[in-house]
Amino acid sequence: MKILHVINTVNAGGAELHLLTLCRHLKWLGVELCVAYLKDVPTAGRSLRPDFEREGIRTVDLGADRRFDPRCLVRFARLLQAEHPMLVHSHLPRADFVAMVGRLLLPSVRWVTSIHGVYSTHWSGARTMPLFKLAWRFADRVVAISHAVRRWLIEEGRIDPTRVAVIHYGIDVERFRGASPGAQRGDSPDGGAVVGSLGRYDPVKGYDVLIRAMLLVRRAVPGTTRLVIAGSDVWGYRATLQRLVGDLGLDGVVELYGFQSDTPSFLQGLDVFAFASRSEGFGQVLIEAMAAGKPVVASRIAPLTEIVVEGETGLLAEPDDPEAFARAILWLLTHPEEARRMGTRGRVRAQEFFSAGRMAAETLALYEAVARMPR
Repeated sequence: MKILHVINTVNAGGAELHLLTLCRHLKWLGVELCVAYLKDVPTAGRSLRPDFEREGIRTVDLGADRRFDPRCLVRFARLLQAEHPMLVHSHLPRADFVAMVGRLLLPSVRWVTSIHGVYSTHWSGARTMPLFKLAWRFADRVVAISHAVRRWLIEEGRIDPTRVAVIHYGIDVERFRGASPGAQRGDSPDGGAVVGSLGRYDPVKGYDVLIRAMLLVRRAVPGTTRLVIAGSDVWGYRATLQRLVGDLGLDGVVELYGFQSDTPSFLQGLDVFAFASRSEGFGQVLIEAMAAGKPVVASRIAPLTEIVVEGETGLLAEPDDPEAFARAILWLLTHPEEARRMGTRGRVRAQEFFSAGRMAAETLALYEAVARMPR
């Protein structure tokens, strides 16, 4: 079975790292793979192209110079003719559009698309959403990465429910066990607790909520508890957060790190993982934190409620509510034994429900079902 994946870029991000993990495990299952991407963005963080190639997965740059470049459509059509894949699997809206055009040009090629978020909520391209909703109707199957995304596709996208399958993200759980604590732990020689969050610097991630919550935490329990946030800064939002840190007098209490290439080590340096996102398609970093054995605090929003079992693997707080996040963080810090038990249960849940092996097996089963569909 030969699968051609197409995605916007291969710069490290949630969808891109997911694709790398999926391809690695599909290859182990005997699937032949090629990954095409629309554009190389050297300034957008670490490229995953070497990672794909180390796994023996060929990557092809379609050379789109701008957001919608018709030349990449021609290159993609040529790639389809040269590769003769059984199926095209696209990721993210612009890549979906390219895959749809390829499907129209070569109707014999099957097409599956993965929808990685609820794009109408906090997505910069919301004005073009009617076009993408139309494009998704041409796909043989639509993969929603959470039940929340599936509901949105059915209710707002008017996609036939029988054509939408939920396949949660999966991770290599064992990577997150036993990693050495990251540098942020070494920055606390006095043994103070470290609360952390991880992901791109973006207003939707709610880092401003965590920063304000940390002010409340320090007032309630004076001491050395710190907040560390890490991620890529494509749009320059980190500077806005740094100003907030200064305005609140939290210099030295809140630290803003850059992109972390070693996620397991970063997570092992934390006592509590906090995730105040305002909107998510899934929330992969939460299962990574759970796999690392960390108790988590997350926004009470779908689909994070599909990941965190409140009171068992972590706590949920109302989104955009610094006081709620502060209360949850304080509870975990002041109940260390129960917090450790939550971390242990979280690791078990990550292994049982969110492993990469499970994700790859479900994806391969979907491919096989699509291949059996009458043309």
